[in-house]
This record gives sequence, structure tokens and C-alpha cells, in this order.
Amino acid sequence: MVGPGAVRVKAIACLAMTMLGACFWRSYAPRMRTYAEVMVSIAHKGADLVRTGRFTAESVPELTYPLERAEAFAREVRGHAGAEPPPSLLAFETLVARYRSFVDALDRSRREQAPGDAAATLAEPLRAVDDAAAAVDQALRRER
Repeated sequence: MVGPGAVRVKAIACLAMTMLGACFWRSYAPRMRTYAEVMVSIAHKGADLVRTGRFTAESVPELTYPLERAEAFAREVRGHAGAEPPPSLLAFETLVARYRSFVDALDRSRREQAPGDAAATLAEPLRAVDDAAAAVDQALRRER
């Protein structure tokens, strides 16, 4: 039941799939930068709230939502990347891991420590998030 139009349909389907892949990669760097900037911004906000004693359990979703979205983005990129992921994805996955560690440290410290002590405890995990975000930016610049 395949007529002569089937070849044209297959060609159009292949072209559409190629264009969709190209669209994904065209938006890849801006999306990754946005996720990185949001994680850094929210991490600093969380650290400031802990330092001032204004961080509560109700604030935790504000920190975890960017983490969930960044993890989903990383999985999506892995699906498009094939066998050899770009270096920026590896740097981004490091950022996601460091942000996750920061969120865990923040939640633990806000429950177990006074605000001043918690702020000191969070200094190194926050610096690790900043450093990982800078590495993502550097990797994206090299991939241009």
C-alpha cells in the first residue's frame, strides 16, 4: 500500500526531525546559562535567608524547584547528545550535583545551627556552586 508519495513523506519526516534537533541545539546554550544563573541566584538568596534567620521549611521548594528543572534539562540534553556529550553538559551536571549538595547542606544547617553558624557552614558549598557555574559558562564559550 505504499505509493510513490511515500518517499516524499519519508524525506519530509527526516527533514523535520533534523530541524527539530537543530532547534534544540540552537537554544541549548541560552537555556543552560539560564538554569545556571537561576541556581546561583537562588543559592545566594537561600544563604542570605539562612544568615538572617528568615529561612523556613516553606522556603525549601523555592530551592528544590530549580534543581528539579535543571536535572530534567540535563536528562533531555543527554537524550539528544548521543554517545559523546558536550563538555558543557558534563560541567552542568557537576553544577547540578553541587547545587544539590548546597540545598542539602542548607536544609540541614537551618535545622541544626544558629543563623550565624549556618551561614559559615554554607560558605564553602555556595562557593562550589559559584565555581561550577563559572565552569559551565567557560565550557559554553569554548563550544561556540
